[in-house]
Amino acid sequence: MAYINFKEENSKAKNQFHNRLKNNGKLFKKLRETKNISKDYMPDKEYSYKDFNGRIFGEHRIKGEENFEEVSNKDIICSTFQNCKFNNMKFKDCKFIGCYFINCDFGSGGVAFENCILFKEESDAIPSLNKNDNFSCIFKGCNIYGKFLNCLLNYAVFENCSIQNSNFNLTDMTSVIIKNSELNLTIIADTDLSGAKILNTYIQDLEFRDKYISKMDEKTFVDKIKLRSKTRSEYEGIYMVYETLANKFKGNQLNNNFGEYYYLAQKTKAKVLKPMPRIVSFLTWSTCGYGERPIYAVYSSIIIILIFSVLYLGFGIDINGQLVNYYTIFNNFNLAELKEYFNEAINLSVGMFAGVGFNTAQPTASSYMVTNVEMLVGVAMMGIGIGAVTRKIIR
Repeated sequence: MAYINFKEENSKAKNQFHNRLKNNGKLFKKLRETKNISKDYMPDKEYSYKDFNGRIFGEHRIKGEENFEEVSNKDIICSTFQNCKFNNMKFKDCKFIGCYFINCDFGSGGVAFENCILFKEESDAIPSLNKNDNFSCIFKGCNIYGKFLNCLLNYAVFENCSIQNSNFNLTDMTSVIIKNSELNLTIIADTDLSGAKILNTYIQDLEFRDKYISKMDEKTFVDKIKLRSKTRSEYEGIYMVYETLANKFKGNQLNNNFGEYYYLAQKTKAKVLKPMPRIVSFLTWSTCGYGERPIYAVYSSIIIILIFSVLYLGFGIDINGQLVNYYTIFNNFNLAELKEYFNEAINLSVGMFAGVGFNTAQPTASSYMVTNVEMLVGVAMMGIGIGAVTRKIIR
């Protein structure tokens, strides 16, 4: 019945993020100096080991994908693209190894990557047995309107990026990190998101269009979405994102992850419900956390017992033949006696809540209705608590 510790997951992901930047920086510097790379790669003379600043690739006017300028079968190694614009471009069967895209705009009609590799796993160091470089590409401060089809995007980093109207189809996004970014109108289809981390990112309109199933694992982590406008449409949109994530985790048999995002979805959904459904939602949340927080049943039960203890003192209880209520207490106020009476009221409340009867204190005629109500509430709460625990255990 473990829950996702968002604070801990964020901390681990941030360490992973910094380590990846450090690793990429070290490999980039070494490869730029030595230009010593495996024979599996044929660095393109025009685009490899270069620094491009402010360059425009492709025509600015909007075109359909069938009219994109195509770049194919090129190995682009250790280049930086800063303040560049990529318009109406299709990269097909290309390899981008250790490239940096900084403040770039992938716009106009969009940019398509088809059968491209943006990741180098193997190491060129000797000995290389059982050693992996995991040398990836970095996107920082970019606006991306793109399509990734059948690509290897492993270990890529997207930082401070705006990814809009984009499609990730049949793409390996294992251990991708998306940080401080925005995902808007994003479509994912049959993509591997194992180990992916999405941190402090605003997500709208996330959709999975799987023919088979997009893969997730226990290390896949999506951070909580911070609200911006707190409007009805925003609440509804974020609720749908959480529900989409929950269903995808469930499809991958990751029940703890499913439960966590289902819980977040229901909490967000409650913000836009009408009064009566909102009351029902509040009761469901407070008593069992929408079935995902069995411990809430314990907290609620304690609060209910204390509330009924106060009610017993108001309606009156019989303690060894003595009538005790607010009138008798405050008419001759004594703090020590008040503590004793309240303790007896709690004792009576616990007995009624658990349905085991009473001990010293007994209900009076005027408080019988209170005891009946509490017994009914107690039965209901025990059923809710046991049901929530059983649901979590079975799942």
